[in-house]
Amino acid sequence: MMNAVRMTVLTSLALVAALPAAHAADEIRPGVTYAGTPSEDPDRAAMENLIFDLASAWASCNPDLMDGVVTDDVAFSYPTNAITGKEAMLGDLEAFCKAAKDTSIYLPADAFFIDTETGRIAAELQFRTFQRGARQVVNDVWVAHVSDGKISVIKEYLDGRVKDLQSLGVLELTESPETLTPWPARTKEWEACFPIVKAAPVNTCP
Repeated sequence: MMNAVRMTVLTSLALVAALPAAHAADEIRPGVTYAGTPSEDPDRAAMENLIFDLASAWASCNPDLMDGVVTDDVAFSYPTNAITGKEAMLGDLEAFCKAAKDTSIYLPADAFFIDTETGRIAAELQFRTFQRGARQVVNDVWVAHVSDGKISVIKEYLDGRVKDLQSLGVLELTESPETLTPWPARTKEWEACFPIVKAAPVNTCP
């Protein structure tokens, strides 16, 4: 009996050890973790904070945070959509929050490229949520322009095929890796076979 219990414990420990390890990260805003150290340079820190606040707006469904960091005429775009104006962006946040749950955002230690002279930010992040009946863990890049202390342009670059491949069991759902890649790793079943993926409309338009 004791040998059986011991074997069960050892097997469980082996399975845990085989899981991909999440990289240590501190919660820097509600729903947002950062594996790096916030800048001590005031100008750079202010630009980092804009991204942290905007990320938290999405993760915690907080329209007040979004309202405080984007300009009235902000240009916001991502694959499938491009909108102009704070009110339209807040509407997009509301629609997202009605459709998604358990959202969180992770930024690795090397997330930021910031030019304080031109007011440009590029930030790598991992966007995790549960939407359309499936868990999604998508690596993402935000490119922002900052004017007068607020974000005037925010462009989101991601591959929408990732979430579909994850729901099919082709790509991993690994969270908080040390380094983000355009696609997460393939699952064990697919590690020796590269998926051939087409992007095509599933609807028709007149």
